[in-house]
Amino acid sequence: MPKKIIIYGAGPLAEIMYYHFTHDSEYEVVAFCLDKDYLTTAQFCHLPLVDFDAVTQLYPPSDFQMFVAIGYKKMRNRAIQFNKAKQKGYNLVNFVSQKAYVRENTQLGENNVIMSSCDIEPFVSIGNNNVFWTRTIIGHHAVIGNHNYISGGGGIGGNCTVGDLCFLGNAALMINNIKISDETYMIAGTIILKDTETASKYHGNPAKLIGRHADTGILIS
Repeated sequence: MPKKIIIYGAGPLAEIMYYHFTHDSEYEVVAFCLDKDYLTTAQFCHLPLVDFDAVTQLYPPSDFQMFVAIGYKKMRNRAIQFNKAKQKGYNLVNFVSQKAYVRENTQLGENNVIMSSCDIEPFVSIGNNNVFWTRTIIGHHAVIGNHNYISGGGGIGGNCTVGDLCFLGNAALMINNIKISDETYMIAGTIILKDTETASKYHGNPAKLIGRHADTGILIS
């Protein structure tokens, strides 16, 4: 029998994850939830869409699990919504595509997404609430923090460390033994050859520092 989950979110990522959970997992999505201020309809993807404040009464954590589907437009919101779901007492599930190649000794936290054609090499440690989009490669012995978003074709070299709340655009890459500091924003196609600075934005090959965002976090229009 499929394991029943609720998705927290009602945007494009929530819709995509509903599709993948339905067609490529052991889970059954039974409802969506959203913060009250953003509720404008009672359904999403033909399923109930309920107030987040009432979700534990309707779908108690003793019987249901949750997945937090918050996108990358305001990266700090990914951490905020994850923590709110944890405070409700839910177990947060991972989505690992059956078409991904994840080694058996991978350490994996909660609420991670590993899409098809991803390759997670041996001895990798992954925290919570990360997204690894299609064709991402994570090199051996890499350590990935929390709330990061790695776009399609991204590459993290062997022995690299990635902090929290980082965003890697499509096909952004780094060489081995690099430290990617918290809230690093790598624009699509960027190639990192040396450690990055906290809350900084990079572009180019080789990468150049082009901006900082300590006050706002990463914002993507």
